[in-house]
This record gives sequence, C-alpha cells and structure tokens, in this order.
Amino acid sequence: MTISGEWFMPTGLTFNSIVVRPETTWVHFSLSDSNGITGYGEITDTQLDRPIAPIVARLANNLRGHKITNDSDVIDLNNIEVGQLENDVPLATAVSGLRCAIADALAQILSLPLVDYLRELHQHPGIADRKVQLYSNINRALKPTFDGPSDRSPSGFANMANRAMEAGFKTAKCAPFDECRAPFSNPGLPREAEIGLDRIRAAKEVIGSERTLLVDCHSRFDLESALALELELREAGVGWFEEPVDPIDMPDEFRVIRDRSKIKMAGAEMGYGVELFTKLMEDDVLDVVMPDVKFCGGPVEAYLIGRELESRWDSSVSMHCPSGPLSLLASAHASSAFGNKIPLEHAVYEADWRHEVLEPYEVVKDGYLYLPDGPGLGARVDPVAVAMRGKHWTE
Repeated sequence: MTISGEWFMPTGLTFNSIVVRPETTWVHFSLSDSNGITGYGEITDTQLDRPIAPIVARLANNLRGHKITNDSDVIDLNNIEVGQLENDVPLATAVSGLRCAIADALAQILSLPLVDYLRELHQHPGIADRKVQLYSNINRALKPTFDGPSDRSPSGFANMANRAMEAGFKTAKCAPFDECRAPFSNPGLPREAEIGLDRIRAAKEVIGSERTLLVDCHSRFDLESALALELELREAGVGWFEEPVDPIDMPDEFRVIRDRSKIKMAGAEMGYGVELFTKLMEDDVLDVVMPDVKFCGGPVEAYLIGRELESRWDSSVSMHCPSGPLSLLASAHASSAFGNKIPLEHAVYEADWRHEVLEPYEVVKDGYLYLPDGPGLGARVDPVAVAMRGKHWTE
C-alpha cells in the first residue's frame, strides 16, 4: 500500500481529563477535521511543573489551514529544533501528544490500524502481533485513594505482587524507596533504604525465582548510595535497577553504576527522540532504554527508537507507560510494530473501572493487551467516562 499523498487538516481541538486518584488525573485531547476524523493524544502531566494543554493549543493553532501529511509536521510548522525537545519536557509532551493524534488520524484516513500504519510508513516487512505482552507496575495501585491511604507495608507490596501474578503477569515492578532522597546522613547504604528493601524482599518471595521483579528508584539516590544499593538488589534477585540517578542529567555517574552493576540498568523515561536514546546506548550509559510515548515523540518516534536500537542492541528497549489506557494503547501499537523483546509496562489496579475509559473497552488478559480491530488507535476516549469522572474543555 502507498500511504503518501493522504493528509489531515485539523480544525477542532478539545481537551478532557479523568480523575483517577488524589495523585493522578489522566489528561487527553482530540484533534478533529471537517470530515469527522478525530485523532487522540494523552498529555498527563503528573511529573511536570506546568500544564501541557496551553502548549498544545498554541502549537495546534499553527497547524490550522495546513494539509498535514506526516506527524513530524508539528515540529516543522512550529519551527521547533530537536535540541529544544530534548531539553524542555513540557514542550516535548505537547509535541508527542500532537504527533500521536496526527498519526492516529492519518492511519484512520488510510483505514489502517496504527501498528500497520507504522510499519507501512517505514516499509517494515511482515505482520505484527495483535497482542502485546505486558509487565505489571504495582506501584500506582499502592498509592492513596479517595477512600483513604493504601498499604505500602512490605505485606502490601507482597499482596499486590501476588494479585498480578495470579492474573497471569510474569513480571512485576515496584518503586519502594519512598523514604529516600539524596544526600544521605550516613555513608554506604542509606538507613532510609531499609524499609524499601523489606518491601522488595516481601514482593520477591511471592513472585518466586521463576518470575521477575523490577525495581524503579525514581532517581532518589546518588553515586555512592546507588553502588551500595546495587549489592542489596543483586542479593534480592532483582531483574533490573531502574534510575537510581537520572541517566539523562547524570550520564557519567550512571555509567559508573552500570560498569559495576551485575544487574541490568534501565531508564531515561523522560527522553525525547531516537538520537538521544541512541547516544545513551552508544555511550554505554544504559542496558535498557525506556522511551515513554508521552515524552519521546509519540508512537511514530517510539517505533523508530525501537527499530533502530533493537537492530543494534538486542533486548534494549522497554517502553515506559505508567499512565492511562490511551497511552498504553499507543505504546502497544508502537511496541508491536518494532517487535518488542521486553514486555510493555502497565500500571495495574490503579482503578477498577480503567477499562471503561476507552470505547471499545481496553482488553488485558493473562498479561497481554489485545489491540482493537479498528483503524488508527482503534479506540477513543469515551465521553461518558469523562462525564462521570472528569471534564471537557477548550483552550
């Protein structure tokens, strides 16, 4: 199939949000044209210091009246340099969301599921899987709810890990070091890390030696404490050591940890673009990069990252996605398109109504996400779900 020549001219922009828990609100937008085609993007900004919707509105305004033939037109028509996107995460989030919505719309115009659009766009041979293996991030399910605090004791971690294993997941991830933040008052292993290690040991005991526990540190450590922690994680049988420090801001320190670690080192969830992720691998900073579809440039850029890196470093790309079902769906299309070797992240049990956010419903079964049959993403954010738990607005 030839996919050149098709275009999308956006005329409408609408935002919506869905409140999940005190610390989490999923934020989406839709970009539509006069022919009834609507593309979706997610711009959830939990970790960021300013709202993303006004940036999306400003950038989208510069697309009006233009025939958009490629998701990267967002960058060109707004005169944005790649260096800006690598250094400005809110801007990268807005661009990534718009690139996702445009790719969704163009795939719909071509009557192609997004996974097939990505492969056709870059002449990738073969047929992609329609189900994508997931790993279970149990951390969000252990955060406070509107009904009260959650149980972040070692037994709470163990219970949630057990629930994930019983549902068919082979791998779980946790972020257990709530009490830690460098610098620390004592040398070596911080005293504050002990309760986190207890949580890890409890979860790993439930998971067992045949399945995998991954640990995310949210960049809470420094070089000395990370080296001391690696020994403990190794002893506990952890599968990877994620972001003890930030690999983008502190690549030299991260490289030292990787050189001494017997565990795979993962990270760079806030990075943008294939060039940055390639450099992190070429410079021996990471074993596994973790592009997030919300920050890395959207599903087309995520596909390019996966295709480029996996062709050079086997099992080097694991997409980061602790967000809502729209991001998970976009990530799954990209992961399937490049043929991911490592399961895709899924924030399990954050809300028991999560699957209802999309129409048709999100389908996760036995540790796999099943891609819907329709063109583009194959699903939309259900306005009923927004009306029940959030709001719509325009900028």
